[in-house]
Amino acid sequence: MFVEAVILGLIIGNFRNGNFGNLREIKIRGGALIILSGIIQCIPVFVGRFSVFADKLIWFTPVSILLLIICLFINIDKNGVWLIFIGTLMNFIVIIINGMKMPVLFKSLIISGQEHLLMPIKMGDVINYMPFVDAKSITGYFGKIIPIPEMYPFAHTLSIGDIIITIGIIVFLSKSMKRRYYRKLNRMY
Repeated sequence: MFVEAVILGLIIGNFRNGNFGNLREIKIRGGALIILSGIIQCIPVFVGRFSVFADKLIWFTPVSILLLIICLFINIDKNGVWLIFIGTLMNFIVIIINGMKMPVLFKSLIISGQEHLLMPIKMGDVINYMPFVDAKSITGYFGKIIPIPEMYPFAHTLSIGDIIITIGIIVFLSKSMKRRYYRKLNRMY
């Protein structure tokens, strides 16, 4: 959903007479944390569950999200970033409370055409997800429960945090395109 948010943010920014050139002027403090977060998020996919580190792989997602939260926090003054921060923090809290796993509503997976994930999640083969019924307290309702139907080309299941992040990305990009940036000119006379 985040790729769609980027596209929608650019479209909205363009319709609001924004300038694509303004995107080059965006300064993200701690940008290396975003890259490191992405790398850490991908490691379990490449290492695999049959590795000697299999019991440690469960920590990769929360660590990558924590790095992202730090980067978002130091950039909270930018338009829309506070929404991305809140959504990411919501997802992080749900994952921490549920033993490093995000609850997933199976009915939503079926609606979004992701039936192939049902059995692996039930068996515990998907290290980052757990059944909604196993979630602690009300945290399941903040898990992946909102289906994007399979008629949509990129069907998937979202959490409330994901929706807030999506709105934040749209606001951030559309406002950044509209913003006026001032450059300091260096001239010698």
